[in-house]
Amino acid sequence: MPACVAGSLSPRQDSMRTSCLIPTRDRARMVQRAIRSVLNQERPCDEIIVVDDGSVDGTAEQLMARFPQVRLERLPGVGPGRARNAGAAAATGEVLLFLDSDDEWTPDHVRRLMPLLAAGSEVAYGTARTIDLVGGGEFCIPDQGEGPTGDCFDALLRWCFLVPSAMAVSRAAFDRVGGFVLNDLGEDWGLFLQLAQHHSFAFAGPEPITIRYLHEGSQCRLRSRQTIIDAVTALHRLTWEEERHQSATSRFAQLINWINQKDAPWTTVHEWYLSMKRDNLV
Repeated sequence: MPACVAGSLSPRQDSMRTSCLIPTRDRARMVQRAIRSVLNQERPCDEIIVVDDGSVDGTAEQLMARFPQVRLERLPGVGPGRARNAGAAAATGEVLLFLDSDDEWTPDHVRRLMPLLAAGSEVAYGTARTIDLVGGGEFCIPDQGEGPTGDCFDALLRWCFLVPSAMAVSRAAFDRVGGFVLNDLGEDWGLFLQLAQHHSFAFAGPEPITIRYLHEGSQCRLRSRQTIIDAVTALHRLTWEEERHQSATSRFAQLINWINQKDAPWTTVHEWYLSMKRDNLV
């Protein structure tokens, strides 16, 4: 059994208060599946906060009736980055775990991440298995379940190899970088890069801890090429530490130039990634 899969909780792991934060909008059925996956954890979360970001499908009413133990925050429709940040602001945990409302955790998700944080890491992540309901098939993030550890900044510049639904971060580290950036796309990539400027990352291994569903309503379902250009441009303009500035700005300038030269009808972030891979950009 890999070292990251602990058979029992250490005293420090057991005492670290955990908050699960689930942003959602008009996914009344999907978010219930997500919540059930948190309630079924081998190492329970201390609190679950759902941020209903402007739903009009009765999400809030259904959750209050069926999951009274879940805290509900309501926003008028501010986007995924702001919704996650609002959940973090309302949370009481010293460890923050995120779950998108169309994803679900495997039962050992929390149990496998917590030993890494208890050992001193500020950021821990695992593998997410994606079921592609748009193009068919499955794939893993990171690719083939092979994730880097330690100083991951340069690796993250090449590609965003983790997803919010498969990571845990200390409250202190999250607050230090100001939470998720506020792009409509790439808000998670921006957060991970900001974290990687200051903290090493720990990886829970190749066995998936999260199941993702790529569907027509997914955030990573691309509506236009301009969405990608806007996201990469926003990342290019982030504030970088002096020793990271040149590599970061050069990389995103390279990507903007490459995107503008490509004539590819990308419909998902994964298609964009595969195109970059074919051109040896990742």
